[in-house]
Amino acid sequence: MKTPMTLAAAAAAFAALMTAAVPAQAQDYGAMIQQSMARMNAIVGQAEQRVNGAVQQRMQDPAVQAAWQQYVARSGGRPSMNYATFTYYYIYTNGFSAGGMAHMRATESGIQQREMQSWQGLRQAEAQRGAAQQQQRDAYFANQQEAGRGLMGQSTYTAPNGYRLQLPHTWQPNTTVQYQGANYHVDAGGRYYVQGNDGWWYPLAGSR
Repeated sequence: MKTPMTLAAAAAAFAALMTAAVPAQAQDYGAMIQQSMARMNAIVGQAEQRVNGAVQQRMQDPAVQAAWQQYVARSGGRPSMNYATFTYYYIYTNGFSAGGMAHMRATESGIQQREMQSWQGLRQAEAQRGAAQQQQRDAYFANQQEAGRGLMGQSTYTAPNGYRLQLPHTWQPNTTVQYQGANYHVDAGGRYYVQGNDGWWYPLAGSR
């Protein structure tokens, strides 16, 4: 039987597990999610055992039995819940008192909020896992492209405005080259420059 007490324990535990710090370089989001779910299920199972034990014990309480009989009578012999469920809510609401009912409603509201936060954490972890996998694929593809250009004697350079250029990396130091409609200069240290429309020379970031 899933109970509010059980869900509260599960939501709190899951939220804590999903927000645990893991080194970024060692994160495996798929494994992290599976481990978190396994731990949450274990905590839920333990909480259910405690709740069911308490319910079984209180079912023997004459006060609870008397309250059950009154409830059955009011329902015309057709109660909407069984005796075990009735006993659970009897415990939860302190005998269906006004204060107990208010406490139950407040607890239920808190549980719903924690469950929402937990599932949001799960979706965020899944999104991060997908993003990490895509970054790995993108980096691999970019490295493969760069390796291919290297075999053809080219490298990727970046202008100050962020524009990326594929240029031969075989140009010699202290040379000025006109290439694909633009002027480039290589200084004594092998650093590349491109000449802008204003006539000034701008340094290019080195190959990746």
